[in-house]
Amino acid sequence: MENKKLRTHIMYGADYNPEQWPTEIIERDMALMKEIGINAITLNVFGWGMIQPSEDRFDFSKLDQVFDLLERSSIGVVLATPTAAPPSWMFQKEPDMLKVNENGQRVAHWSRQAYCPNHPLYRKHIRNIARLLAERYGKRSNLMMWHINNECILHCYCDYCAAEFRAWLQNKYETLDHLNECWQLRQWSLTKTDWQQIMPPVGGMTHTSASLDYQRFMSDSNMQGFLAEKEEIVRVTPDIPITTNFYSIDFLGQIHPKWAPHLDVISWDSYPPHKDYAVWAAFQHDYFRSLKHAPFLLMEQASSNVNWKPYNPAKRPGMMSLQSYQAIARGAEAIMYFQFRQSRGGVEKYHSSLVSHGTESDNRIFREIGQLGHELEKMDNVLRSHIHARVAILFDITLMWLVEWNKTSRDIDYRSVVTAFYRPLYEANIPVDVIHPLADLSGYDVVIAPMLYMFEEGVPDNLRSFTERGGKLVTSYNSGMVNGCDVVEYGGFLRPIDDVFGIIVEETDVLEPDMSNRIEWKGGSHYRTDKWGEVVRLNGAEAIAVYLEDYYAGQPAVTRNRYGLGEAYYVSAHPEDRFIRELLLEICLKAGVAPLCPNAPKGVEITLREDEGKQFLFILNHNPVPLEMDMDWVWEMGIDWKDLIRQEPVGGRVALEAYGTLILEQEIQR
Repeated sequence: MENKKLRTHIMYGADYNPEQWPTEIIERDMALMKEIGINAITLNVFGWGMIQPSEDRFDFSKLDQVFDLLERSSIGVVLATPTAAPPSWMFQKEPDMLKVNENGQRVAHWSRQAYCPNHPLYRKHIRNIARLLAERYGKRSNLMMWHINNECILHCYCDYCAAEFRAWLQNKYETLDHLNECWQLRQWSLTKTDWQQIMPPVGGMTHTSASLDYQRFMSDSNMQGFLAEKEEIVRVTPDIPITTNFYSIDFLGQIHPKWAPHLDVISWDSYPPHKDYAVWAAFQHDYFRSLKHAPFLLMEQASSNVNWKPYNPAKRPGMMSLQSYQAIARGAEAIMYFQFRQSRGGVEKYHSSLVSHGTESDNRIFREIGQLGHELEKMDNVLRSHIHARVAILFDITLMWLVEWNKTSRDIDYRSVVTAFYRPLYEANIPVDVIHPLADLSGYDVVIAPMLYMFEEGVPDNLRSFTERGGKLVTSYNSGMVNGCDVVEYGGFLRPIDDVFGIIVEETDVLEPDMSNRIEWKGGSHYRTDKWGEVVRLNGAEAIAVYLEDYYAGQPAVTRNRYGLGEAYYVSAHPEDRFIRELLLEICLKAGVAPLCPNAPKGVEITLREDEGKQFLFILNHNPVPLEMDMDWVWEMGIDWKDLIRQEPVGGRVALEAYGTLILEQEIQR
């Protein structure tokens, strides 16, 4: 954020929606904010209808009032442009501004994100409202940051989008002949002879190459709206940082690495599952941190339960604070919630907030939030410290679409396979970056690429160079199947870097639920495999594990090939978690990458953040029961550790409460 305002405190706060509340409630809320240590509020996310009640009339009085109250309370403002929720009069004037869903039906205006992102009137109005907000509030002393739109994962299939899609394709492929060849449209007489023959994939996934490019196009369409607003804002307030809140990677819509260069800071919204929340959230914190290799903002989370999952249990005592500290441990410099006060109507009225229905602030959740807020006031030294990882997991969100469309088994999905390879590193407390396959790999010793189904242009060269320089590369089955257009290359799978792996993949065997196999490793250890197997022929590599059953018994299950100064491993099966853990930890050990704490108790997460002068060690107990932990290993990392929150020395053994957190700090001796 060069030449931008820098944060001086861990941001702590929530979305606030003054259009929902009368003045007396707003004034009461200001007092409650101060009580629990809130220092930042995200304002105006959905308030377009309040500040522009008709096309030719604006009313900023209530927004002015809230800005004044926050300013007097010394609370910073993350000012949102409300462009995720255009007002009803806009759709009345231009009914075709309402988006068309993937079934070809135009939606009714009963929710946010009901607009077409490519409609010219929408683009005109978002520029106008962004400019007016910048002109009116850009000089406010408590304006901390701009928050453009909200969770830009919108999809539309209307005529405006069809026209823009054709233009996008013309820019990418230049000629129809080139597009026909890249998409392999000779099949089924799909060859296009006029650009007008190309339409959005209404009805869901149709031809996979077209659907893939349409997903890319929609990400770009949303980004163009973001950039239009950003242009207006930067013209007026060039010194104020700009972000937009990414949603979880499980909700498809944005290709984040393309967006990241346009954001001053990454922010994202975390709503983990109740079960297995720790590894789910850790993976995404690592992913969003790695987009810019810089600290990020947790822009939204729930104080307790949500309202939109199949089951919505409350966060148990301590769990909310623990999940917040987990975010900070992995790079966050803001802990924000949706939202400050629960809505009275609509679909989100039972989504938990800081101030709840009924007892408002006289409850467990509010007290926990207040305790956390005052603890965070002691953590400003953590700002701008970093996590240094020597291991990277390659992850491409577009593969979530492609594997789903092309999979030959209902039991195989990309996200789960990537998590299976991430989990053992997480559980061993080995720092990991989660990066795109085209990212710079030069800073890593180990790169793991589970199910890298698509080799976009540049990816094979990136993997080859990494291995050649001495890196250890691990990939799994169903990798290198297609190019960047979802088309199989001539010459077989893993082309054009099959020589790096030293194998030829002859055949795949996708197993039914009652089918399985076994593999043998290290001359005696046996492990179960299921879901997938491959017949692999050695072509320079060595087999380090072999299948034991079925018609490919005795054939390679895991191979290793020395290439250049490095090694490339290929896992052709879907082995049990125990095997993946043992394999990856052995590879990391060979590369000189060790866990932060080799003997950490199960369910204890340990993360290190550091800057030029300090180190911060986070010890998080994800267990629902208290435990004691030996701290002798800490003294090997230094002798001057102290409890950051309590500001007292740490003994040789510590007690961690259920869902408890210990944060240690020390000066780095150089």
